[in-house]
Amino acid sequence: MIDLHIHTTSSDGSDEPKDILIKSQQSSLKYISITDHDSIDAYKKLKEIKVNNYFKGEIIPGCEFAAVHNGKPVEILGYGIDLETINLMGVISDEKFLERENEYLKKMMSVCKSLNLTYSNTLSIKGGKYFATQVMHSDLKKYPENEKYFTKEIWESVNAFYRICVNNEDSPFFLNQMENYPTVQEVASLIKTAGGKAFLAHLYGYFVKDYEEFLNSIVSLNALDGIECYHSLHSMDKTKYLLNYCNAHKLYVSGGSDYHGQIKPTVKIGESIGGVQIPYEILKSWLFTLKCKSF
Repeated sequence: MIDLHIHTTSSDGSDEPKDILIKSQQSSLKYISITDHDSIDAYKKLKEIKVNNYFKGEIIPGCEFAAVHNGKPVEILGYGIDLETINLMGVISDEKFLERENEYLKKMMSVCKSLNLTYSNTLSIKGGKYFATQVMHSDLKKYPENEKYFTKEIWESVNAFYRICVNNEDSPFFLNQMENYPTVQEVASLIKTAGGKAFLAHLYGYFVKDYEEFLNSIVSLNALDGIECYHSLHSMDKTKYLLNYCNAHKLYVSGGSDYHGQIKPTVKIGESIGGVQIPYEILKSWLFTLKCKSF
């Protein structure tokens, strides 16, 4: 079994890279990929330890890159990337990330004030790669009096808060994130320059009206190598649809839990939806096409 979508403290996960290795070994995973948001710092931490002492499987170097398509924010998973090449490109910057997300956080705090919501007025993001959406949602939930202003779905799920509020032009919490994001073509080109393969992440995590139309428009760019079919936001019906789609369009298949540790406590490493493990067979067709197969 495999898990090709895992986050650590180098972005918005709660687990250190070493802890990921231990949990992956306990779950008997054969291949994993740490795919932090616009960050490869986890791999720098792994260089400081003897990986084989904690995990006997293989690690495919990866990263989850932010992008924009048709005015919507999306994410592209890069696998088998040469880490030194990515580093030399200078496309990943902690400083730019913190500047951007703190600016978003200030805007959301202003919205909270205008809506008379209770919030902590000293919020800021200083370390790690926690998104403003996550910080704001977590803070709002600290104050029970805010619950009446949100639907049950939004109140209980940061993903719903992001999709229905932050990524919705009709919501006062809407943020125009696209100003700072590269296009899908640009991200895919970057990944391929680094010797990797580019996959669209979690289609059903985006706020769009017609998923099939949106997917077709991305695939028509001829920039991607594949699609993430197995994911914790994808039901089995949606997973099967994407598997069939990849087969029909001659696209590779990937899959991952999108594990974040305590940030998403219901998501388990090595699983898409509850109890459904991610099969190694989906990796076979493209694993050995990677120039950089393992860390």
